Amino acid sequence: MGSGGGHRVEISERGSFVSAVCSCGWFAPARRARDRARRDGAQHLAEQGGPGPQRPAAV
Repeated sequence: MGSGGGHRVEISERGSFVSAVCSCGWFAPARRARDRARRDGAQHLAEQGGPGPQRPAAV
């Protein structure tokens, strides 16, 4: 998963759990609260100097 050029965080949903996953290979623990998963991703990006988590595409 390591893209080498920056970080891109997405929120991944799996059943009733969500987690933040970055293109660098980092991932946050699964959460039941989407807001907490977004904050995990935002915190990772802030530490790495990236933009912000991307919302998943609507299905």
